Amino acid sequence: MIERILVLGGKGGVGKSTISAATAVALSDALPNKKILLISFDMAHNLSDLFKIEIGEELTQLTDNLWGIEPDPNLYAEEYTREFSEKLRALMKKMPLVGNLPQIKEFIDKTFTADSIPLALKNSMFFQKILDAEDLTGGIRFDLIVADFPPTGNMIALFEIPEDQVKVILKYSLNFFNSIKGALKGLRKTMIKIMNPFTHDDGSRKQLSEEVYRMLQELDARGDRITQLIHSVGSLRLVTIAEKPSFEEIKRARELSKKYITLDAIHANMLIPRKNAKKCDFCGKIRETQQKYMQEIHDEFSALKIWESNKLVEEPIGLNGLRAFAREVYGDINADDILFPKN
Repeated sequence: MIERILVLGGKGGVGKSTISAATAVALSDALPNKKILLISFDMAHNLSDLFKIEIGEELTQLTDNLWGIEPDPNLYAEEYTREFSEKLRALMKKMPLVGNLPQIKEFIDKTFTADSIPLALKNSMFFQKILDAEDLTGGIRFDLIVADFPPTGNMIALFEIPEDQVKVILKYSLNFFNSIKGALKGLRKTMIKIMNPFTHDDGSRKQLSEEVYRMLQELDARGDRITQLIHSVGSLRLVTIAEKPSFEEIKRARELSKKYITLDAIHANMLIPRKNAKKCDFCGKIRETQQKYMQEIHDEFSALKIWESNKLVEEPIGLNGLRAFAREVYGDINADDILFPKN
């Protein structure tokens, strides 16, 4: 059973991936008996660069108890979406309205494919498979997951889709049906009723209906499980730098994410150290601006744990570099304080 899911989010370019990797390494060192997964959902994967090892789409062991993966959601969702698309395409062609219109059949064949399913839905399906410990984990049951999420808009899509993904996939898959029949009111109820096997008495159409209906029910049930898991063990940490655009982004992310996951901490990254600010006028001016926004961050998020980390002279590359950066971020605190931060 997954004990904790740490989600790192925020604006691009603020160090989410580096803090995610350093956090995973720190937990790996502190909790040798726990199996930990570090996963990147940001399209600009860079875990391989940080660890100096090719990670890619397969689970890659990074330490005795830490694995990493940079998945391509298209590959992992392809099998499911292809089967779903084929069955639903065949079912649509058997409906009286569509079956008598060859041009509609041609339209379905050309546009209603697995490739056209939205990326956010594919990403969500993959995330669910990982959390459900299905196939992709090589039999490993992870205790902790550290997830490097994309910037706010795509991050919210990953949270949002599991809550109502039947509606999402129906809107996608039956868009052409709307264009023929006009706007359908109550799309979800109407279309699930259409797919309910008890509404069909034709043999092949009934079988297809049963299969599609079952897939939709499984998808909905899985979405419910994952939503509950995120609510119960998920912990959001927003990464920022002390500048206005990034500060405004984490305020927006807090509001958009609060119905899905608990926000527990803020990481303020890339600060200019005081000693450097004294030696360099340019650095001093940057630090002055940063301190202004740090005060705003502390005022705005006063109820949360706020970790501050300085900009390093050397890049935190490889295990030793990431360990050094973890010390910069967390100091000497123990694993429990990382997993369950307190202000």
